[in-house]
Parts: sequence; structure tokens; C-alpha cells
Amino acid sequence: MNDIKTAVACHGLVKSFGRKEVLRGLDLAAAEGEVIGILGRNGSGKTTLFKVLLDLLAPDTGGVSVMGLTPDGSGALRGLVGYVPEKPSFHGFMTVEEALAFRAAFFPGWDKAKAAQLCKTLELDTRAKTGTLSKGNTAKLAWICAAAHNPRLLLLDEPTSGLDYLVRDHILNGLVSEMAEGGRTILISNHRMGEIGGLLDRVCVLKDGRITADHKADFIKTETFRVSARQDARPAEQPGVRLLSSAGPLCELAVFGKAKLEELKSSGKLNGAEIAPLDLDSAFKALLGE
Repeated sequence: MNDIKTAVACHGLVKSFGRKEVLRGLDLAAAEGEVIGILGRNGSGKTTLFKVLLDLLAPDTGGVSVMGLTPDGSGALRGLVGYVPEKPSFHGFMTVEEALAFRAAFFPGWDKAKAAQLCKTLELDTRAKTGTLSKGNTAKLAWICAAAHNPRLLLLDEPTSGLDYLVRDHILNGLVSEMAEGGRTILISNHRMGEIGGLLDRVCVLKDGRITADHKADFIKTETFRVSARQDARPAEQPGVRLLSSAGPLCELAVFGKAKLEELKSSGKLNGAEIAPLDLDSAFKALLGE
């Protein structure tokens, strides 16, 4: 549990709010330097999981370790973690420069030069009041606040949601730069998982408060297939097979894994079917059952 080579370890996490059980025995492990995409619908428990890892929420039951430390409410591990919330907010009366100085006071490892360089790279006016920032510039400020103290773990909760292409590109380039520094563990929840698919080592599906699937990213990239088949010959839904669309006599399926594809071929179910690689966005949607 306290092996420092394991950046994050969660065992049997349960967290309820009143009668609503959000995390239901969640298990998750992340190695140091690993980049993991957390794929889940709204309300699946992604933000609650991140707040447990941040020591902002205590689980009802279960074990948690972050960089060898057990969250205990003291805030001791906060200096090791950078966090970009889905909806970042700042004191609107402060300028960007003042907001960064305020944040720096809480982090002994704050790198003022790095913060200044990120402002320059992201074209963020440090004289602007945070209350007047656009959604895109607020996201840039949140990214700088998460990265400037050189955390060992980054938690990114929908970091590109609702942002235009140019801002998304800036944020993703920043993510690549952080990864290039080496050894940093990153957990990302993102609706647009396809755009960051090339950065991930693993993809975990969070559904109904549990991790229901865990795949290497290379598996998603190289072993997922789109199968166009006749409705009357299509295999039943089963592990590794998801229905993508259905219209008239034809349907489209997502098949996960070369072994599953060969199994279906040998069963005679795919006679006459057209088979092609499945794009990342469609693969992620199929994993979610969308």
C-alpha cells in the first residue's frame, strides 16, 4: 500500500452523500509515470474520486494511498498533487498575477519562473482581473495553478471541456510538456477522450461507482474493430461486442480484441461482414455503452 512506485492505490472505496452511493467499492492503481484516462458519464463518480485523492473528501470505507501517503485530512499530500477542476473559479477581484501569488503561498515548491513562462506561453495577461477572464483563459489559469508547483500527480477533471480548438491545443501541448519532464503520474477524465488518446497508457471505465473495464491504450488503438453485418446474422451483445448502430437490414458493431474477432469469424456469425479498424472516439463511446 505504501510502495512509492505505486503513485495511486484505491481499494474498495465507498462514498455516499445521504442515500446516494457514488463510489461503490472502487479499485484503482496507477504506477508512477503512468497516464490514465478515466472514462465515465456525468455522475459516474469521477469528480468524487479526484476529491478523495486530493484529501478533500474522506471515503466512508476503503483504503487510499497517494505517493505513499494516506489522506488524513491534514493536507500534507496537497503539495504533491496538481488539480484542474471541471469548473475552475478564482477570486474575481484579483488579477492573474495576484491569484498566482496567492496560490504560491500554499505551495513551498511553487516555481515562480515556471508560472511566468506558462503565462507567456499560453498568452495569458497577468494584469487582467480573473473575474473578467473568458472560459478559455480561466482554464489556462487553472492549468498554470496545477502545474507551477511541479506536482508528482496531476488530476485533470474535464480539462478541455467546452474550450475552443486553440485553447484545447494550448492545454494539450502543456500536458505533453509536463509528461516530457518525466515521472509524473497523470489521471485525466475527459468527454473528448479521442483527442488525448495518443497520450494515454491506459483507459479505465468508471461506471456506477466502480471501474468496470481497464485496457491498455495500445489495445484500444490496435485491437478495436468496426464490423458492418446483416441484422439477422449479428452476434448477441456480449463481453467484447457492442452495438454501434442499427438501421434496416444492416448494423454496425464494435468488437474489442483480435481474439474476440477471430472467435466470431470462426462461429460463422461474420460471414459477408465488412471489417475495418475503429476510430478512437467511437471506441471510447462503445466502451461507455453509448
